[in-house]
Amino acid sequence: MNKAISLSDGEWKLMNLLWDHAPRTVTELVHALAADTGWSKHTIIKMLTRMEEKGAVRHEEGARAKQFYPAAD
Repeated sequence: MNKAISLSDGEWKLMNLLWDHAPRTVTELVHALAADTGWSKHTIIKMLTRMEEKGAVRHEEGARAKQFYPAAD
């Protein structure tokens, strides 16, 4: 049975960016959200970590940086 994933408004912002274009690195996410949120790299990393724990996103090790993907469709 699939369990519903509960995301905060901020986590939804990240999720929508990943659905629009994946994979994305933390740096790409920071730049994409800079004008709207002004979130720091550390804030986005913390949010992505929580989202991975919830099963909403996953990552793969890239050549230079982690690549983040939506885990939920």
